Amino acid sequence: MLRLSSYASSIPRLSPQRQGSMIRHVASTAALVIALCGSTPLMAQSGTFLGYTTTVPHAWVSATPSSSMRLAEYRVPANAGATPVEVVVYFFGPGQGGDPAANIDRWERQFSNPDGSPVHAKVTTDKTGAFPITYSEFRGTYARGTGAGSSADAARPNHLLLAAIIETPKGSLFVQCYGPIAAAEAQRAAFEAFVKGLK
Repeated sequence: MLRLSSYASSIPRLSPQRQGSMIRHVASTAALVIALCGSTPLMAQSGTFLGYTTTVPHAWVSATPSSSMRLAEYRVPANAGATPVEVVVYFFGPGQGGDPAANIDRWERQFSNPDGSPVHAKVTTDKTGAFPITYSEFRGTYARGTGAGSSADAARPNHLLLAAIIETPKGSLFVQCYGPIAAAEAQRAAFEAFVKGLK
């Protein structure tokens, strides 16, 4: 059996210069990691809407809302040249924004299949959380617009829209996650956790 003393003596000893070099390398690597990740890379983000709070996924980067009807906007960074996934939280006022059926019908009309035929929404409801939630999703060419219209000239093929209507006592929140199908699909679990986590 190898004695510990023999084993220890078999380990090469580093010169002071080599030790110093290794310490500097480790320190510079740690500094680079902190610089790339930020000073608090694993800190959970939180989002508060109408006085209710939920956890925001780490990968979502907050952006300045582009209108007063948007309580929050987030981007999921994409590779250079790729379209990022976007997440938007809307609030139109107490009792405003329409019921789930009207919104689902409007979103459905913003989508089409490659052959021009209509897209049919996949709709589910969830009443197990703090508030009733209606989920809907749409796949195809997305002519995203506002109001009752759509932007046919800016139609985006192969897109996925995940939408949730959260019915709170203070009014309905409308949350949308949309982008290229594969990228938006990868955010499904995070989106659902964000929506259902509101309380």
